[in-house]
Amino acid sequence: MFSAFYRKFLVFSLMLIFITPLCYGQKVAVVLSGGGSKGAAHAGVLKALEENNIQIDYIIGTSIGAFVGALYASGYSPEEIENFFISTDLKRWSSGESNPKFNYFFKMDEPDPSWVNFDFNFKTPLTKILPTSLVPTTEMDFTLMSLFAEASAASNQNFDSLFIPFRCIAADIDSDEALTLSNGDLGAAVRASITFPLFFKPIKIDDRLLFDGGMYNNFPHDVAMDVFKPDLIIGSNVSKNYPSPDPDDVVSQLQKMLMTDADFNLSKESGIIIQPKVSRPNLTDFSLSQEFIQLGYDETIRRMPEIKERIKDFRKDGETNELRNKFKANFQPLFIDSISNAGLTKNESAYFKKQLFHEYNTITLAEVETGYYNIATDGYFKVGMPLLKPNATRQKYTLDLGLKRSDRFNVKFGGNLSSRLANVGFVELNYKHLSSQGFKLKTNVFVGRFHSSVLLGFKLESPSKPPFYLDANLVYNHFDFFKSTIHFFEDITPSYLISNENYVRVTAGAPTNIKGKFEANITLGSMDNNYYQSNMFTRLDTADKTTFNFSKAAVRWELNTLNRKQYANAGARFLLEATLINGKENFYSGSLTYERSDLKDIKHKWVSVGMKWENYFTKPRKLKFGFYSEVSLTTQRFFSNYTSSLLMAPAFFKVPESQTIFLPNYRAFSYGVGGLITIFTIAKNFDFRFENYIFQPYRQIFSDKNYKSFFGEKFKNRYLMSSAVLVYNSKLTPISISLNYFDNPEEKFFFSFNIGYLIFNKRALY
Repeated sequence: MFSAFYRKFLVFSLMLIFITPLCYGQKVAVVLSGGGSKGAAHAGVLKALEENNIQIDYIIGTSIGAFVGALYASGYSPEEIENFFISTDLKRWSSGESNPKFNYFFKMDEPDPSWVNFDFNFKTPLTKILPTSLVPTTEMDFTLMSLFAEASAASNQNFDSLFIPFRCIAADIDSDEALTLSNGDLGAAVRASITFPLFFKPIKIDDRLLFDGGMYNNFPHDVAMDVFKPDLIIGSNVSKNYPSPDPDDVVSQLQKMLMTDADFNLSKESGIIIQPKVSRPNLTDFSLSQEFIQLGYDETIRRMPEIKERIKDFRKDGETNELRNKFKANFQPLFIDSISNAGLTKNESAYFKKQLFHEYNTITLAEVETGYYNIATDGYFKVGMPLLKPNATRQKYTLDLGLKRSDRFNVKFGGNLSSRLANVGFVELNYKHLSSQGFKLKTNVFVGRFHSSVLLGFKLESPSKPPFYLDANLVYNHFDFFKSTIHFFEDITPSYLISNENYVRVTAGAPTNIKGKFEANITLGSMDNNYYQSNMFTRLDTADKTTFNFSKAAVRWELNTLNRKQYANAGARFLLEATLINGKENFYSGSLTYERSDLKDIKHKWVSVGMKWENYFTKPRKLKFGFYSEVSLTTQRFFSNYTSSLLMAPAFFKVPESQTIFLPNYRAFSYGVGGLITIFTIAKNFDFRFENYIFQPYRQIFSDKNYKSFFGEKFKNRYLMSSAVLVYNSKLTPISISLNYFDNPEEKFFFSFNIGYLIFNKRALY
């Protein structure tokens, strides 16, 4: 009897031994290292594993590995991950470039020559004024929330309940340790893990300030073993420890201070490490993503026989996709019915909620997107990492944008440093007040030999539907063409030309769409021009003087998607404007005037219609092309003499340096311009531009021997303007070397070296 029982027990035990592995199977964990843009190779590794039906039971990553791992664990296929890496989206938000799709033109300030700007309060310590990152994270934060929101909600924010159980590593610098994140908002967890110090602003999770996980554990195979206890680890490593610091190399010293040496050794019993032979590009340079993905794929295929020897269980063809689709079937539409407004006043909350909800009580995440970018860029708020928090019923969500009121003051510094005489300094101070409407006060100052200006402005911004603004500016402009000219007494054209403008302008504006706006404005002003009509003058002579007191009414419609305020190489701008000008001219003769008589209260009234169109073709190639066209049509009459007529005429200023020189051949009451722009991109942000324009006046303005104006024949004269520019568009300001051709009697070729922008406050008339 005992013998029979013993035999049954033995058979049962043997069955357990053999059946248990069949029930539970072999467990495989994939570990993805950090490595910045080189992490694109991880997508190729996952693609090769899935194509060969390798079952992935767990996935863990740090830094860029956390990003790739979270995408895979959220139900994105290797092909979708690959497409994301090679898209322009990742390249853009990793470098801080704004998304043209959400550049709300209506919200943008007028272009100015600022290099840097920062918010402050007078009680704010200097350490809090200084920027905490080199790269803005506005788009990156919203993208991460959007990418992972559905999976995070479907898993109830439990990383074990994702398509594949997932972990990521972040660095807690307060406790000086690596932190393994296993629950919470998935997008925020990934954001913490990829926050490389100084590049991206850190975020808080559970009141802990977190940075890039690669600082403390750049290849977390040990965490995978401790947490998941897999039978086999397949590691993908695209990183290595930094060499010993060089006493003469501060970058190498910072690298060693920020990054703890990682353990990239994995025992043969524990698993296999795949190490694609990727180069070492810039941390955020994703231009080689396609190449890195292929390298990761090829290296995994090369190691596949070795991997398959270690794998006991393979999935069936299509099984992984079936499981992925089953997980994604749990995704529900994310309806948002409330916005977190902790720390904001009632009026402040009302302002930003109007930009999101308007008349709707519930919105989707896609509908939030435009409002989010409006809030992030209008200057009244600072946005943090956006989070979706489920309500009690888990049917709808509360959106927490991490909003804080920005400091009330903002200061800008900039200008232009030039090898010629167009050196201009610029400073602007802004004050921002927010209630249910937004209010901004600003003043700016330009100081230079060629140009000086002062502006005082007020702006009211209403978030109503449709939104609108009212803008009032008081401006003084001074242009001294004598000081901006190198050759004085050899000039054939007058070299002593000083133009002063004083005006007040009130503008009402409203958006026509994300890219466009409509404006109507009224201007009251006066112009005071002092000039000699020849260069045969001495210190004892007095200049002629023309004043013009005027009123101006204008309407304009503008579309603008240009990617830069100067030296753009992508996007387009289209402007239509109609203007009515009414005023009185006074002329005061100088000592050299042929007819020594003053003229008073000469009435002028004219209508002008203008069009400008600039467009760059969108293909992201090394060689790009663009075109420019401009038309100005007016009913304007001559002023009292040739020089005053030219000073009051519209002018063509497309080449920046042309603004600093008095060029009679590019001024006319009515004209057309056509031009071709060729851009060769040498390296990132490094362009060679070759621009050619034909200026065609309807009737050119000429001078007789008494300096009276007369028209030339229709369409008889035309002039070329060309520019060859080598420009580096740094994050601070453009640095350019240019050789320009202007059809100018004295000097046709102008060499110029500039650091900065040649952008000024708006002129009074045109």
